[in-house]
Amino acid sequence: MLALVDFFLSLGELFLSWRLYIGLALTAVICWLVVTLLPGFAEWFVAIPVVVAGAFLSFRWQIRADDTSVSKS
Repeated sequence: MLALVDFFLSLGELFLSWRLYIGLALTAVICWLVVTLLPGFAEWFVAIPVVVAGAFLSFRWQIRADDTSVSKS
């Protein structure tokens, strides 16, 4: 039961970090540029992988930063 509470606390800390929001904002800007610059239906073939990769890298950046801050303590 305590592990479940710890999991939810760490999940809450993940969503309160500035790194996650910076990464998602950069992903949104890149996706907006792709949608405005590419013509027609091709924009979705490029924008969807950009969104998936950007979200993954944003979460990964935050998780790695949390892991290094814990190991330094």
